[in-house]
Amino acid sequence: MISKLSGACYAIWSMVHISNIKTIKSIYYSQFHSIIKYGIFLLGNSSNNAKIFTLHKKTVRIMAGAQPRTLCRSTFKQLEILSLPCKYILSLLNFIIYNQEDSRTNSSRHNTVLINFQRSTFYAGIKTFNSLPPSLKILKNDKTKFKTALRKYLNTHSFYSVDELFMCTNDLEYHPVKFLQYFILKKLCISMYL
Repeated sequence: MISKLSGACYAIWSMVHISNIKTIKSIYYSQFHSIIKYGIFLLGNSSNNAKIFTLHKKTVRIMAGAQPRTLCRSTFKQLEILSLPCKYILSLLNFIIYNQEDSRTNSSRHNTVLINFQRSTFYAGIKTFNSLPPSLKILKNDKTKFKTALRKYLNTHSFYSVDELFMCTNDLEYHPVKFLQYFILKKLCISMYL
């Protein structure tokens, strides 16, 4: 997957100097985005995503004509492209919205061990859905409006991890200090058990 994405990044790099942004975005969606979209749901929130996300940021920088070390949050917003974690959140929540009945009855139908359920896509989707602001949750029965509002919300925040979504306190604010505190505490808890 990395080699295919590298090839797509090169295709965008070779065209950026001779094409306009509309053409570059078209190349991005046909070459880069299609590969990510295909694999995002299967890979989920895996450790390999760090390499993919680094390549994704590099591609977005190339598209915007930014320097190699430029921060990409505003660039993602400017180009109206979702970051890799946002694409994962979008695909996960679309799965939950289109399978609402299954997600409600999964635990009652199967007598499984709690840990196995917590590793499942349903659990990740439900946890992610529950962390959304109320203004998005109320749209869950209107799938089109939900997808549109969710996409706008994700583009506005341009999260760099799923944990950032969990730390977002309302529709408009994201608190990086609270996220940093949460991240440090999470690392300390994990290291205590090792």
